[in-house]
Amino acid sequence: MSSVLGAIIIARNGDRREFYQDPTTYKPALTESTALGVSDLHLLGTQLRSTYLTPGSASFITGIEGELADTQQIRVRAKAGGEGPPVFDSAIALLQGLFPPTARNKITLANKEVVTAPLGGYQYVPMETVEPGNDRSMESWTDCPAFEKHIAKVYKSDAFKAKAKEADPFFKDVKDYVFGRETTLENIWNIYDFMATQLTYNQTYAYRLPPTYINQARALADFHEDAIFSDEKADGVGNIAGRTMLHTILDSLEHIAFNGDPLQLMVVQTSYQPFISLFHQTGMVEDTPALKGIPNFGAALAIELRRGSPPDLRDFLRFKFQNGTASPEGWQTIYPFGTKSDIPLTEFIYRAEGSAISSNKQWAQVCGGKGSFAGSAMQTAARTSMAVAAGSMVFLLLFFLGSLFVRVKRARAHARRIRLPEDEEEAEVCGIWLENVQQLIVIT
Repeated sequence: MSSVLGAIIIARNGDRREFYQDPTTYKPALTESTALGVSDLHLLGTQLRSTYLTPGSASFITGIEGELADTQQIRVRAKAGGEGPPVFDSAIALLQGLFPPTARNKITLANKEVVTAPLGGYQYVPMETVEPGNDRSMESWTDCPAFEKHIAKVYKSDAFKAKAKEADPFFKDVKDYVFGRETTLENIWNIYDFMATQLTYNQTYAYRLPPTYINQARALADFHEDAIFSDEKADGVGNIAGRTMLHTILDSLEHIAFNGDPLQLMVVQTSYQPFISLFHQTGMVEDTPALKGIPNFGAALAIELRRGSPPDLRDFLRFKFQNGTASPEGWQTIYPFGTKSDIPLTEFIYRAEGSAISSNKQWAQVCGGKGSFAGSAMQTAARTSMAVAAGSMVFLLLFFLGSLFVRVKRARAHARRIRLPEDEEEAEVCGIWLENVQQLIVIT
């Protein structure tokens, strides 16, 4: 009988069109998914289904509904910033593989008519999209001054300068294949991503590119991204992508481990950056150096919550990683914090929670000052609030003006009709107020 009580799946998006990131700020450009990318994530979903939702599997999650999705048992989050469109599409494709159409997805109406969901019982699993303007847990490295300083520090380091000098011959040779793109180590992500995209989708380019160039570009991009999204200290700003993801992990584990909570499967669809940081801040790269660098499209990290065997019936965590659905190694068990076996849940929480970033407010403090969103969402919201407030003031003044105008007309008409001095005085006073309000509106 399986001892798996629940699992957290962190998956990288599938292949997509070229994706540009600013080398100094990591501000992203737009991109879109491809049929290849979503097909790959659908395959990952079927693999996860056979592992965690199929009775008889060694890792079957005890008590989970495997055919008809129970939305109380599963939760899905997808990153909306940066590579947002491909990440969202990847999440949809993964869920299609995880919970395929079933004839059980039907309902009987009051008149006894039975209606089956479209597409043969397609399952609509709720998904939360996380927009960095509101929630920084899934894209914490953009609009972060402290992280930009970290990037600049990496570029000035002796190790980076030495690698740039070593790579100089490659950058001279590759100029004819990147069509005007800046050939420097700082820009290697964009060079590599362009070359990889063209190699996949452009046959003419694939015929022309010398076979060793893509491997050289990938090695340099791995070095670059690994340096950017890591830090010597677990709570360093270089690990910010993993630190915000870590809060989601810890929060989900608490829900899964609590017997009164129905959650058993958490799926997090994201981009590559959190993988690098998580592997560094948990020390996994020390025992498994192959984890350094950029995970492949469709890579996934599975965190299983397992009940220990007698006499130790505590809850333990097992970490498994697959570097893409085509990985020849398949799922490999990896170990955090230097352990050589499953780590007790309580020990992992104790050792990991100190570096986690648990709120937007804490993120703002880490990035560049208490209560500051470093010029992003909070400032935009403030400007919007000011505009709304100004508009409301003008509306109230206009409403007051209209009321006064009506009052003046009525007072003057009443004065003409009954010729009482008091009413003439009232009309005169209201006229003075009217002029004052008009001047106030002009000033505003």
